[in-house]
Amino acid sequence: MKINKAQASLEFTLVFVITLLFIVLTVNVFIWLNHCMVGRQVGYEDTRSEAGTPEDTLVGKTDFYTRPDLNVFAPGGYLEK
Repeated sequence: MKINKAQASLEFTLVFVITLLFIVLTVNVFIWLNHCMVGRQVGYEDTRSEAGTPEDTLVGKTDFYTRPDLNVFAPGGYLEK
């Protein structure tokens, strides 16, 4: 089966655009995940008491971090609130 040159060009262009869109969206999701993990770890460490201090009032706090909403069309995958 022989494919017309115009049809092949259209198919290539469509697949190329879809592939680029998939790559960009995937990268933004991973940037968002990375931001969430770093922010959560920093928030967690800020709630911990330093070793050897008698003050332990911060230990056990569980609402130390709220993740940003995922928006794959925003630069970096999220919007700061």
